[in-house]
Amino acid sequence: MSLPDQRRAMLLGLSAVVLWSTVATAFKLSLQHLSPTQLLAWAGLFSTLVLAVFVSLQGKWKEVGATLRERPLYYLALGALNPCFYYLVLFRAYDLLPAQQAQALNYTWALTLSLLAVPMLKQRLGGRDALALLLGYSGAVVIATRGNLLALEFDSGLGVALALGSTVLWALYWILNTRASASPSAGLFLC
Repeated sequence: MSLPDQRRAMLLGLSAVVLWSTVATAFKLSLQHLSPTQLLAWAGLFSTLVLAVFVSLQGKWKEVGATLRERPLYYLALGALNPCFYYLVLFRAYDLLPAQQAQALNYTWALTLSLLAVPMLKQRLGGRDALALLLGYSGAVVIATRGNLLALEFDSGLGVALALGSTVLWALYWILNTRASASPSAGLFLC
């Protein structure tokens, strides 16, 4: 990779980190004015419009239609899983928990993905993997209990369950998405 390409990649990567670091605040502020369902509806509408412009500029509508006709139930199920169910569960968790707790718990999705990959993708976990999972989930417990591990008291037990449940939905979405046959343009719009 050339130096300008490396710089551009680094700048884009850092931009993504900055943007993702603000989602907890954005969710909490939005949920002061909207219900989780309303927030999902508005976000879905604007995302669809932006992606529709992207697909239009690339002239890929035929490709999107062909891909959808090929496996309509598959793509409808993926759409129901994410963004619909995933964000409804996640926004409700943010509604019930402090933002820093909801975000930290939701970010354990990578751990959940590793666990679900064992039965669903026939992956194997080694001893280091198991130790990393244990440490990761231990950190989530520390955050969820605000450091009071022995009491195991949460700001909202339902909120914690929803935040952790959202990780299952997110991981399932990504595992099921590995079976998608769509091109990048059609997949971006459909998945």
